[in-house]
Amino acid sequence: MPKRRSRLGRAALVALGVIALGLAGTHLRYPLPYVYRVLAYQDSEFDDIHRFPARSIAAAPATSDLPVELDPRVTEVLEQHSEVRDLGVFLQETETTAFLVVRDGRILAEHYLNSHDRNSLQNTFSVSKAVASSVVGLAVRDGLVDLGDAITEFLPELEERDTRFAAVTVEDLLDMRSGILYRPGVGFPFVNADDALIYYHPDLESVVLRRTVITSPPGSFFQYNNYNPPLLGVILKRATGMSVSEYLERELWLPLGAAQAAGWTIDDRGLERMESGFHARARDLARFGQLYLDGGRAGDRRILPESWVRESTQLSEVLEVEEYDGRSWVYRTGWWIVPRPDGPADFCAIGRYGQFIYVSPQHHSVFVRNGTGRGGWGDRDWTELFNFTAERL
Repeated sequence: MPKRRSRLGRAALVALGVIALGLAGTHLRYPLPYVYRVLAYQDSEFDDIHRFPARSIAAAPATSDLPVELDPRVTEVLEQHSEVRDLGVFLQETETTAFLVVRDGRILAEHYLNSHDRNSLQNTFSVSKAVASSVVGLAVRDGLVDLGDAITEFLPELEERDTRFAAVTVEDLLDMRSGILYRPGVGFPFVNADDALIYYHPDLESVVLRRTVITSPPGSFFQYNNYNPPLLGVILKRATGMSVSEYLERELWLPLGAAQAAGWTIDDRGLERMESGFHARARDLARFGQLYLDGGRAGDRRILPESWVRESTQLSEVLEVEEYDGRSWVYRTGWWIVPRPDGPADFCAIGRYGQFIYVSPQHHSVFVRNGTGRGGWGDRDWTELFNFTAERL
C-alpha cells in the first residue's frame, strides 16, 4: 500500500505540474484573469455593468428632465399592432426593463418592468457605439480629430507593425470599414475568439494595438467589427488628454442636463469598453436621442455641430448592408439609418438583447427600449413597432 500511495502521489504531482505549465504557457499569451472570465462568465448578460469596474459620468448640477405628459393614446396605438394585444403583457413577455415614448420633446409613455424603475441604470451594449460616435463629434468640433485623419497619426505602433494601417482613417473606424480582420461569434470556452478578447480582456489597448490584422483594403466594404470602437477609444484618450468618460461628462452629459449619473465600464487599465459598456437611466438615454433629433441642441444650447448630426444620421452614398421591411439599412458613425418612402430616414442605435434609441425625425419622436432579452423579437420587429407607433400618434 505505501508503494501504491507513493505512485499515486507522484502521478498527482506530475498532473499538477502539467497543469501549472499549461497555465504558465497560456498566461504568456492570455492573462489568467482573462482566461478565468471567459471560462466563468462565458456569454454576456444584461447585468454585466455590475460585473466590471466602471467610470462614473456625473449628473448635471442643474438638471432638466424632459417634461412628462402621459398620453393614454400611446397604449391604444401600440395595442392596435397585431402582435401587441395587451401592452403590459407584451412588455413583460419580451423581457423589457424600460420602454419610453417621446414626441415633441415630451414623454408620452413610460414603463419599467422586471425589477427596474426610472432611476435604474440600463445597460446599452452596442448603443454605446452611438455614444462613442458623439464623443468623436465633440473632438472634431474642438479641432482635436478629423474624420480624414489616418489612425496612425495617433497610433504609430500600428504602422510599425504594418504600413497598411496608415490607410485606415478615423471615419473608416466609425463606419465599420477599416479592413481589420474580425471573426464574430464565439463558442466558449475559446479564449482566442475576437468577441471574447474584446469583451473580457483586462488590457484592451494591448489587444487592439498588438493583435489586430489588416486583411482588406480600408474603406472598401462594411463589416461590423468590435475592434474599431476600442481603437477609437485609444485615439480619443490620446487626442483629448483625458478619459473618454471625462470628456463626455464635461462636453456633453453636463451640458445636456442629464438628471442622473451614468457610467462606462472599463478594463483593468482604465480604458472604456467602447463597444458595449455605456449605461444610463432610460430618461437620459431619451435625452440623448432628443439631442440628435434636435440637430445637436439641448434647449437653447448647442452641444454637437449640426453638420455632425446631419452627416451621422442622414442618407448618403454608403454601402447598403441589410434589408429591413423591404427597405435598405445603412450604417453610419454608430447609427443604423432606416430609409422611409416619404420624408427623412429614421435612425437608431441598437444593442444586444434589444437595447434601442430610435429616432423618427418626420414624426418628431424618440423611442427607448431596454431589456434583459428580446423576447423573440428581432431588430426588424422592434423598429417596425416604433415606426408603426410614430406614424399613428
